[in-house]
Amino acid sequence: MVAETGIYITWVTGAILLSVIFMPVFKPVFAKITIDGFIDMFRRYWAHIIIVFSVYIWKDLFDGLDRSLMANTRIDMTPYVYAVEGDIVLWIQDALRSAIMDEILTHFYVMGFMAVTFSSLIYPIYFDDRYMADRVCLSMFWVYILAIPFYLFFNVRVTGDYIPLMETIAYDLTPEIHNWFTRIDPFTNGMPSLHIGLPFAVWLTMQKWDDDGRWIKYRGFLLIFISLTAIAIIYLGIHWLVDIIGGMVIAIFAVKLTERSHKKLWDIFDERRFSHRLARALDDPKRSFNNTLHEIMNIFEPFKEPGRKQTSLFIAALLISTGSVLLWDATHQHFPIEGSEWPTSTSGSGGWLVTIEELPDETISIAAWNTTSLRDYSVSTKPWNSLPSVTTSDDGFVLFNQNRIDFFEFKDDAQILQPLSRYYPEYLINDVSLGSNSEGIVIVISHDYILTLLDKNGEIIPSPAVNGPFKNIAASNNLIAWSSNSTEGPVVNITSIDSQLRTSIEINPIDFLSDVTLLSEDIVIDYSNSSIKDLIMDKKWLIVLVDLGYMDRLVLVDIFTGNQSILGDPLWQSSSPSIYENNIAFLQIPTWNPTILNQQSFENNDVWLYNISNNQSTRLTYDDLNQFQPHALEDSIVWTDEKSNGDLEVIVYPLEEVFRPYSSVLIQSAILMLIPLIFVWASQSIKENYG
Repeated sequence: MVAETGIYITWVTGAILLSVIFMPVFKPVFAKITIDGFIDMFRRYWAHIIIVFSVYIWKDLFDGLDRSLMANTRIDMTPYVYAVEGDIVLWIQDALRSAIMDEILTHFYVMGFMAVTFSSLIYPIYFDDRYMADRVCLSMFWVYILAIPFYLFFNVRVTGDYIPLMETIAYDLTPEIHNWFTRIDPFTNGMPSLHIGLPFAVWLTMQKWDDDGRWIKYRGFLLIFISLTAIAIIYLGIHWLVDIIGGMVIAIFAVKLTERSHKKLWDIFDERRFSHRLARALDDPKRSFNNTLHEIMNIFEPFKEPGRKQTSLFIAALLISTGSVLLWDATHQHFPIEGSEWPTSTSGSGGWLVTIEELPDETISIAAWNTTSLRDYSVSTKPWNSLPSVTTSDDGFVLFNQNRIDFFEFKDDAQILQPLSRYYPEYLINDVSLGSNSEGIVIVISHDYILTLLDKNGEIIPSPAVNGPFKNIAASNNLIAWSSNSTEGPVVNITSIDSQLRTSIEINPIDFLSDVTLLSEDIVIDYSNSSIKDLIMDKKWLIVLVDLGYMDRLVLVDIFTGNQSILGDPLWQSSSPSIYENNIAFLQIPTWNPTILNQQSFENNDVWLYNISNNQSTRLTYDDLNQFQPHALEDSIVWTDEKSNGDLEVIVYPLEEVFRPYSSVLIQSAILMLIPLIFVWASQSIKENYG
């Protein structure tokens, strides 16, 4: 965290210094530079500064909305952009690629943009060109306002995150820079490019209103900067060509809005008028209050006999309020399971979730939840002397400790679930998993060197002739997997419940790009001594959590082909995988400095969703809370939130539903109201135009 903050401060400081250093080059010929001028400009133009820098506050808010909206709706326009552009940006990156270009353009991309933003604001206000300052500030403001709808509803991922073989050079230059970008950039705000839109809007503004040519040097500089920026954002694997076009288009519209709005807005927000009003208020508070009240009443006066403008405001308010409710729904799809107040562990599969709670009186409560119908079912079982573990399949679940196993079937027609069988083994239980054979559910029990197989009635069935030790047992359908180690590294062994199938898969947790980064920090990972911490299996897929010492990595394995890939960021600590069909839920810390051993203990985990079919990862949580035990279910992702006060809460995140039922009613009502409003607006327009 300190390293990333240091980088940011360095960039900001460098940008400010560059802005100040080049003031003599770009100043109007008649202007002078004094130290007092820097102090005085804040007094004279504080409102201008607030308006421009308010966008940074809004950016954090809307970036959070954007992340949540992307996670809930998965609106992704990137495939359509790629269908138009293809690999043009990749060709540019490959043609220009060099190590020195990586360094120069990364710092130019960040610090150069900061410097131009500061300069475009500071130069007009420092040299007291209020005419230009009014217009430049508003143009910068409108650029961001116009970009917001695109960032929320037209999500375009960065090129390096989508195009095969394309690299996000700027984001991955160093681990510290990568972590900084990850915290401040959702990586889905490609369209439009503000790195183009903002300086282009400033150039258009000065081109339009620089009547005496005092800013001609700065206008020329902006053209050069925009050209270099266009090259940089393509080269660095950030923007598409259409993003540049989008930035130019919103800049044009921003200047148009500035032309129409600057007089009215600055009549209200002009610092000199504010000072005058404050002086009058202090001199005669009663008169000032009456005048203010009168001005407010005048605002509502036209609504007594509304015309086209007033009707337009009604329509706009209706659309904004409706859209705001829908946006809230779209970004708040997840909800807590009611009634689960002290969850200590959870397990789920298909449409079911089992929760185990230790109540304040130290008794143990177990419940099953149908996450589709949101019905809960009590679980009746012989008391446990300690908290049991739980594992689930689509058809049932088992509760177990070292000495006992209870098996339950999921049933929608029973309010209370009773154990179908109970088993007391001869040897201590290490782990339990659920598979199946032609007869139905098979309970797979691992001891140190023995496997025990039970049917759902608790009867022992023949076990495969395999030797232990059995660690990290996992089962799915008729396959059983367990981990071991070889001289080359971790190995997963697979056998069949009802056939002679035997195979072993060597797990490859190596990521060469990450290793280069680690080596730059004098960190070497001994892959031969890595070990497997956890196994998850589902039909044709195997997920392996590998302990590398400095971090844990998740490896996705195709059981039948042996193809492997790493889930998530290979530099960041990952854990707690869960899979159902094409969806994988897992935990990952949001930032991590690989030079600090075991930093993951100081970081909160976030829930991630990976879709195998489209090879896309989505971050589902963006908060300061710690999440644990995520489960991928049939139509939802479920996890446990740890609140700031230590309370726990089980959260359900639907994968299909986007808007809640009342939203449909709201939309319908809004549509019905729009019909007469549009009719009234059209009638008023005709009358006013004719008159």
